[in-house]
Amino acid sequence: MESKILRKGVLKLYNYINMRNLILDIINLFDYIKSLDYRVPIPRITSSYQVRYEQFIFPKTSTVENFHIENEMLIVKSKYEREMLFSKITIALRNLNEVERQVFDLTFYKNVIEEDIMSTIHCCKNKVREIRKSACIKFLSSLGLDNQCMELGLMPA
Repeated sequence: MESKILRKGVLKLYNYINMRNLILDIINLFDYIKSLDYRVPIPRITSSYQVRYEQFIFPKTSTVENFHIENEMLIVKSKYEREMLFSKITIALRNLNEVERQVFDLTFYKNVIEEDIMSTIHCCKNKVREIRKSACIKFLSSLGLDNQCMELGLMPA
């Protein structure tokens, strides 16, 4: 059964800018790894919106502890640590439904502008934003990083 887009009430709990910045840090980490060795596989979303990662290993937990881009740049030089992190990212990407993966791929992997995403998935701007935000929340929640992106005034006690 495919997961649905999160409800508007849940979407309001999170700050999109903070989520985007955290996800861009992860994408920058991919770029950094590729600059060290272009042959290193990274988790990717295929043209049919399936998630692929060739060196997948089964992590004990899918969460990422204390993600900070500077620390990760040092840690991922270790093959095992890199494979573990990328496997966790693969799991997080697989938690998105197909339209969320499509919007996530276009937004973060391919850096497509919002208007082009709207025409690609045939949705209005507000719907694209809801789908993108839902994808970001699910992705970061799967990694255990969503708490860094909650709106301060709306966080539960």
